[in-house]
Amino acid sequence: MGKIDYKAIREYNKKMYLGFILEPEKHEALLAGHYSESNHFIYELLQNAEDAGATKVIFEYYEDKLIFYHDGKPFDQADVKGVASLLMGTKNRESAQTIGKFGMGFKSVYKYTRQPIIYSDDEAFRIGNYLLPIELEEKWNWHKEKSMLSYTLNSGDVVIPFDGSKHLTKFIIPFSKKSDKGRPIKVQGKEVLQKLESLDLEILLFLSHIKRLFWIDKESGKHAMITIEGNKQDKNLKTCRIEGTAYGKGEKIANYLKFTKKFNHPEMTNAEVSIAYRINNRSNNINEMSGTNIWVYFPTKDTTELPFLIHGSFETAVSREKLMAPSEFNSDMFDKMGDLICESFLELRERKLITQMFLRKVIIAAFKDEAENHTIPGLREKITKVFLNENLLPDKNGNYKHTDELSIAVPFGIADFFDKPIFEESFRGIKGFVTFNNVRESNFTDYYMWLKDDLHLNLFNLESWANMLSNMRTQSVNTEKSEFKDLKEFYTFVSDNRESIYNTNLRYTRSGSYERIIRDCLGEAWKYLRHAPIILNANDELVPAYHKDLPNIYLNSSSEYKSVIASAIVNAKIAREFMPVLTDGFNVSEFNNYQYVKEKVIKKYTKIENTVDFDNPDDYKEEYIEDIRQILKLINDTHDANQIANLVNDAYIIRVMTDDGLEEFCRPSQVYVDISEEGIDMTIYYAHIPKNDIDEEFDVYHLDTEFYNSHGISIKKLEQLGLITTPVVEGIRHGRGQGYGYCWTALGEYCPKIDIDGLKTNLTYIENNSDDELARKKSAEILKLMLAISEKLSGTIRCRKTDPYEEFEESSVLSSIKSYEWLYNKDGETCSTVGMSKYDLNTGIYGELIRNKEAYKRLGFIETQADNCADTFDMVYSLNKKDKSILLKQLARELGMQVTDPDKCEDELPEDEEEGVFDPNSLISTDFPTREVRNLDNLIEHVRQQFFCADPITYKKVLRQIRVSKNPKTVRAYAIGMYTNDGNIKICQMCKHPADQAEVTAIANYGIELEQLNLCLCPNCAAKYKMMRDANREKFKNDMKQAIKNLDIDEESSEYKIELNSDNSLYFTQIHIAEIQAIFDLLDEYGLPNDEKEHERKEFSDTLNNSNIHSRRDLLYDEDEVMIEGKDNERIHAIMDGNFVVYKKIGTGECKETTVNSKVYPLQKVFVGKNKGDIVSLNNQKYEIINIL
Repeated sequence: MGKIDYKAIREYNKKMYLGFILEPEKHEALLAGHYSESNHFIYELLQNAEDAGATKVIFEYYEDKLIFYHDGKPFDQADVKGVASLLMGTKNRESAQTIGKFGMGFKSVYKYTRQPIIYSDDEAFRIGNYLLPIELEEKWNWHKEKSMLSYTLNSGDVVIPFDGSKHLTKFIIPFSKKSDKGRPIKVQGKEVLQKLESLDLEILLFLSHIKRLFWIDKESGKHAMITIEGNKQDKNLKTCRIEGTAYGKGEKIANYLKFTKKFNHPEMTNAEVSIAYRINNRSNNINEMSGTNIWVYFPTKDTTELPFLIHGSFETAVSREKLMAPSEFNSDMFDKMGDLICESFLELRERKLITQMFLRKVIIAAFKDEAENHTIPGLREKITKVFLNENLLPDKNGNYKHTDELSIAVPFGIADFFDKPIFEESFRGIKGFVTFNNVRESNFTDYYMWLKDDLHLNLFNLESWANMLSNMRTQSVNTEKSEFKDLKEFYTFVSDNRESIYNTNLRYTRSGSYERIIRDCLGEAWKYLRHAPIILNANDELVPAYHKDLPNIYLNSSSEYKSVIASAIVNAKIAREFMPVLTDGFNVSEFNNYQYVKEKVIKKYTKIENTVDFDNPDDYKEEYIEDIRQILKLINDTHDANQIANLVNDAYIIRVMTDDGLEEFCRPSQVYVDISEEGIDMTIYYAHIPKNDIDEEFDVYHLDTEFYNSHGISIKKLEQLGLITTPVVEGIRHGRGQGYGYCWTALGEYCPKIDIDGLKTNLTYIENNSDDELARKKSAEILKLMLAISEKLSGTIRCRKTDPYEEFEESSVLSSIKSYEWLYNKDGETCSTVGMSKYDLNTGIYGELIRNKEAYKRLGFIETQADNCADTFDMVYSLNKKDKSILLKQLARELGMQVTDPDKCEDELPEDEEEGVFDPNSLISTDFPTREVRNLDNLIEHVRQQFFCADPITYKKVLRQIRVSKNPKTVRAYAIGMYTNDGNIKICQMCKHPADQAEVTAIANYGIELEQLNLCLCPNCAAKYKMMRDANREKFKNDMKQAIKNLDIDEESSEYKIELNSDNSLYFTQIHIAEIQAIFDLLDEYGLPNDEKEHERKEFSDTLNNSNIHSRRDLLYDEDEVMIEGKDNERIHAIMDGNFVVYKKIGTGECKETTVNSKVYPLQKVFVGKNKGDIVSLNNQKYEIINIL
């Protein structure tokens, strides 16, 4: 290499940049001010070393300078020109082969120095006035220096980085500049050290030459060495390592699969884009990343939410810190990036790395980044297209199939039975199921919607499968073989998908599309399931629960009247283990007195209208009375009158006496009793009206009360069968649409859809036949009825959920009674309520008036002087003795009389109270607090830690039981804090009103002390809630749990609502719901902790803290594995406390991991002593042990 002519370069720059040279400090902002970080020149030095082909670089940090070494190609004349010029560098601007040599990037060193010094093999020079290269007379022995550079790592290893290198270049950056007066001043270099400390192990990932980077703080000895290694057998696999003082004697390692695409672009030859997926140490799983930067060889300040790293030779600003935008070149680069991502899937498929977790945590996350950040436009479309064209979608066994070959199982547990021989017939036409499960993992809903809407996979829901099951042939089952186990897993699965689980009394208003698909098809699905041959009978045959809508099998026979054959009885083992799903799902019951009454007694009353199939029609009374007594006894035994009423609803079983004196039998809904619930005489109200007076007749009949009384049958008990006990039908009190907007609710007692049977018929009769005695009697009974139900006839409607408003209105019934003339005045004339006072009523017909003037007012009566006078006397009557004394004195004064005992009267009347004064400070915020989940994974981990350290609920017995495990302060702080809004106002979770004296109330007793399992309520709502909760504690607890679990926190909302009944609802924040759901998941998985001693829980807590380390170990390798010797010297893995266990929940397919502590968790106690592959059971749930560590 020829001698460098420094003088020529210097003289040229003097002519070209005279202004910069004479006053360099004035132009420093142009030279080094393009960077948001003054220490950015660290990247520039690395870029220069990369372009020089260096393989190793060293940074030595001193308090007064930075020294940088590399072993790349030494400086030549062109390099000196580049490093000393203002704008010119030696990079080929049209090629991506060099990152950038000695252009504006290197000028960033002038934030810290005025004269950098450069040694490169036999050359040595400094740069004066920013642009003037000056050869140094003193030379350096670079051969000697490269052999003397030696460093001892924290691990004790000695590194001689340039041993064997052919070249050595050295940069010295003195931390010194000149003041305005030309005096040298020190510059702090701490930011440079901070930059070195921030270099992570991926820093060399997108470089082609540099394989080792070492930096050291010569003052403190702190250091780090970063290396990158390839793999001869795997060109895509890159291993990044970092070790040093921050890592003790260990190191941090990250493996990446790197894919690169190079191409020629009209603006740049050898342009390139790269992606890098981070993989685990075993290279069998891709780990998602978060908050990644866009790389242009080094990370820029442009961030994304892509779960992998992307790099490209993008067009950047001068600082190379950010991408140019807009830029057609960069748009083309991102388009190529999308192609590269799709091409990488083919390689990932060969490596078996396209898994459900990859699709959910990597692919779906990339879709979200496109939607939110638009990093790679069109990425979702490209990825979807390649999945539609290639066999890339994994099925449940990990085999890759085309989208036409796969279906989505909803619920996903259906797929578990696809390979079971006993169910083979039910999957005809189904080629396979996509891998799809675990509803609680991230991106579940987005993954489901992509499979369904973008990839157009066939949806195979429970209704579809149930239909196929109902067409299966009858089979026999060997209870000693695996098919019996498969059958029991099936019962567990359908038990988890019962209608009652999805349709509790606590209705939830938010749930995901996946859950809606399940819920919407359950009704039809269970109709098919009840007719499918899948119930194992006592002969070990599969038979349907129902045949032509009639029971085909029973749990057992306990009837006093008839026995049942074995083929119609459920297998005893199945009956014991799966009682809930048999009764609640398949509606199988025991053949008891209820079944006997249903199938034998009721049938005789349902054959032909008005006829009964008695054994002896001419003398039926004894048989009939016995039937009625059996039915009423059944109500007493079952305590379920509604069920029995439904059973006899269509039966002609109630004896009546017609107007012609004939004995007949009618359905209960056609028969009325003597006196209604409101106290009116129903025999008058429904009394027959001559046909010539009215067009309509009453299609109801009077109960033969005398007959039943004579045979000792209680009329009150008989009413439970559904007899007419009132003509009033209240109708619905809340709903959607129907003229009220989106949704509406009636407040108070008001019934907007109220109807009264026979009212218009009676009113018309009275109006047209006012002289009839029957008309007068009917009028009296109707008025009595109207006064009794007046609060139901008019009232307020609250409309809309958002921005609700209230309206007062009258029902159609009230409008009717105002429009007819049906009331008799004192002259015997008929009038309407409009314009009439209650004192105008004929007391000979209506008797004494009731004192409730509001009831009359609601019916339309007006108030006259008589009403005011009566009201005055009522008020005087209600005064206490003191107030009456005051009134007496006042009246005596006005009338000019004297009171015989004036000392007993008060001297003066009470003074008026002061008027209230408006206080602006009384305005308070009543907004419901908003608490949004920021990071669901972190939240779940936080709850998990709380759960494992939580106490079980315990009680101490004194004169009564006292709960002693609860910490009131902690519980109250959480609940109050969660529902205190931005105005520092506590808000009740039920009425959503401010609660000055908030009460913290337990949701229900779930057996564990966790602060999240509580509500913040005002005293009034707390009392209401406790009444609802404690009325049927176990059912309420289970219903509430299911309703909370069914809320979908993925759907954004300011509040999450559960309706307790038509008048009361609970409102939750997103964080509160997410934490409770996490607790319920943990309770389902681990059960309740035992009440152990504190030090035992402490020991397990220590074990738990190490669980993250255990979970990363290879499940095929365990240095502390415990063995026992089995038969034939087979080695069997036996579980004991402290083992790390992987197990599967049978029925759902969900896999779980845990560290065993049998003293605390019931499920883990069952695990102890079991081996890999064993099946264990707890609370009717089966678990399979997959692996033991």
